[in-house]
Amino acid sequence: MTTAAVSDSDAASPTDAPAATVATTPARLRAFFDYRRTMMTIAVLLVLIPAIVLFPGTSREALTEGLNDGFTMAHLLAFVAIALVAAAVKGLSGFGYALIATPLAAVLIDPSVAVIVLAVPALVMNLFQVGETGTGWQYLRQHWSLVAAALVGSVIGVFILKNFPAKQLLGVIIGVVLVSYVIWSVARKGKPATGTAHPVSLGTVGVAEGVLLGAVNMGPLLPAYLHTFERDARRYIGGMSLVFTLVFAERIGQMSVNGLMTAQLLWLGSVIALVTLVGLAAGTALRRWGRINPSVFSALVLTLLGVTGVTMLVKAVPHFL
Repeated sequence: MTTAAVSDSDAASPTDAPAATVATTPARLRAFFDYRRTMMTIAVLLVLIPAIVLFPGTSREALTEGLNDGFTMAHLLAFVAIALVAAAVKGLSGFGYALIATPLAAVLIDPSVAVIVLAVPALVMNLFQVGETGTGWQYLRQHWSLVAAALVGSVIGVFILKNFPAKQLLGVIIGVVLVSYVIWSVARKGKPATGTAHPVSLGTVGVAEGVLLGAVNMGPLLPAYLHTFERDARRYIGGMSLVFTLVFAERIGQMSVNGLMTAQLLWLGSVIALVTLVGLAAGTALRRWGRINPSVFSALVLTLLGVTGVTMLVKAVPHFL
């Protein structure tokens, strides 16, 4: 009897186990590839594929084509290191990548080339953070005016850049706004403002943010404005990343159509983006698992905004004296 019982059990196992496996595999795949992992995977693939397919070769001439004369592998490594550090700051605070990487990279290569190349990692990191924070359609429905206005503002900003270059004046305006906001926020002792999340207000800020990103490749106005009412780190970072993702995607599309984004620059931007994801992951891990106190996070944001504002004023004001 015992032998028969064991035999029946053994005979049933080979047919039952695969059925159970087949039944649960789709569910397991759906559970694994949830919204968060899917968006993060797409972000990685967006640069992994170009980095492989567009690889120009191993010679120095091929790797540095389209960059400054005399650009060496040492410069390339320094470029990557700058982007890596800037990515870590973005992972921790949600912004700061372009503010740190763009001016430093412009020392190594032509500023216009730096703006083009760094747009690729900026797009990928923001898309990665959209997935990491779980920001999606719900945020779009709630703050649609902000997103739509930012896209419109980006087109206006590119038009201004081409026809009415006034970067120094914009630098002064941005610097004054940021420093004023930091002083105002400190005076309020970090208390969130009321009424600033209204669609009309968000739309106005969205247009201004898009114009700044399109004209000078820097948009610290949105981080400052969202900080007036948003104290949850996940929503704060996710909201900014969603807006930045769409704006940078639009800008890269414009640069590709205009011939500014060449295959060589797309490859370089993709390689840098893959490396910067390591820095982004480090900053994200510190934010998520370091359990940073909300007041500390708020102080970090204000510090970055204040430093950015002062730096922009120091650079721009002497041109008017």
